[in-house]
Amino acid sequence: MAIIMHEFKAADLHKLDPINQDKEVTYTFNGMTNHEISNCTTKKYKSPFSVIVPLQHYFNVLGFHLPRSNNIPFVFYEYTAHLIELIAEFEWSAVFQYYSVFFNCHQLEMAVGDYSGWEIPAMDLLSKHVYAYRKAMPGKQPRTAGNMCTSNPTDICHKYNEGKCTMTPCPWGCPHSCTTCGKTDHGKHQHKN
Repeated sequence: MAIIMHEFKAADLHKLDPINQDKEVTYTFNGMTNHEISNCTTKKYKSPFSVIVPLQHYFNVLGFHLPRSNNIPFVFYEYTAHLIELIAEFEWSAVFQYYSVFFNCHQLEMAVGDYSGWEIPAMDLLSKHVYAYRKAMPGKQPRTAGNMCTSNPTDICHKYNEGKCTMTPCPWGCPHSCTTCGKTDHGKHQHKN
């Protein structure tokens, strides 16, 4: 009943997930009119699936009780797609905080029949909760496989000497210098045999 009356809060989403439905929720006041879910709750929602799956149940229940002649299911689809894009690019805990506040902010709008806010990303909330928490890009993190630098920061970058590591600073944290002459302006690959 709370779903169709628009009284269902983001913190209650676990009730729609058979795996997490018995978890307790802790609130903190965010300085506005809404309460945010505390970091301990974020730990209980350890993966995006712990939100995405019950969120789809929420949208299904809500959609079942809404008039059939509107585009509300499309609006919910747009929000879910937006959330998944955020999950792919930013840290989960940051996306979770954004989702929680975004969800709660739209309860009043839905109570008066306005569902359009779900398809529009909230730039102010994204700036406050998400944008500073971009995930590290794959391939940019140090690895120690093959002939790359080992975990010792004094080891010279083998890829640089082969002409394959062109980024400065070295993404593997190794110094760029020639293994033949020790100069830093070129790698071994530029020496003639």
